[in-house]
Amino acid sequence: MKSVIPFTKELEFATKVSEITSISLEREFAIINDNIEGNLLITGEYKSHEVSVNVIPFSFKVPFTIAISSKTIIDSISLEISDFAYDTVDDNKIKVHIELELSLEEEVSDNFEELPSLLENSDDRSLDDINNLVEEVKEDAMITSPEEVTDEPIKEESSKPNLEETVLKTETEDEYMTYHIHILKEGETLETICTTYSVTGSFLAEYNDLSNLNPGDKILIPVEK
Repeated sequence: MKSVIPFTKELEFATKVSEITSISLEREFAIINDNIEGNLLITGEYKSHEVSVNVIPFSFKVPFTIAISSKTIIDSISLEISDFAYDTVDDNKIKVHIELELSLEEEVSDNFEELPSLLENSDDRSLDDINNLVEEVKEDAMITSPEEVTDEPIKEESSKPNLEETVLKTETEDEYMTYHIHILKEGETLETICTTYSVTGSFLAEYNDLSNLNPGDKILIPVEK
């Protein structure tokens, strides 16, 4: 089962934000009881004035909780970043839009043990009655649709899971956990961007539409860890 879970959050900076020069997103999580609890870690740099040559670092931690079924197979859980973007809200605020893709499996319950008891005294039952009983047992034993994963409102309390002890290690060599959002500037080309981030044009094309780039467009650049 796969589900896409959206998050939206306004982030307030200490000073005016003239330009976000870099921004990255990571996630950390742990399984606690029947919940996935973790944090979205948003970091980067920005300029407070257009003419400024200095950049100011920023860091935000956004906690989240996702409810899961008690039948979930813990080792099957995978939670990855599938989309990340942001908009300017005010002079010192931005709104981030994040999508997490949750994959998991649930245990299959076997209720066919009930079949003998249902067929007891079947001498008085018709063949249709017996077939109906068998179908009912089959339906009870089928995998039901997993409980819908919900993204509860972001909790602002200071508590967080003991990630060092319980965090699931689901990363593989082919997965990406960190993303740069590059805003195309006047005079920049695809070649200069590839050189800056040490990537190829074909790699960027897997995550972006590069057919018609204009100044101000955002380019998603995954960073391999």
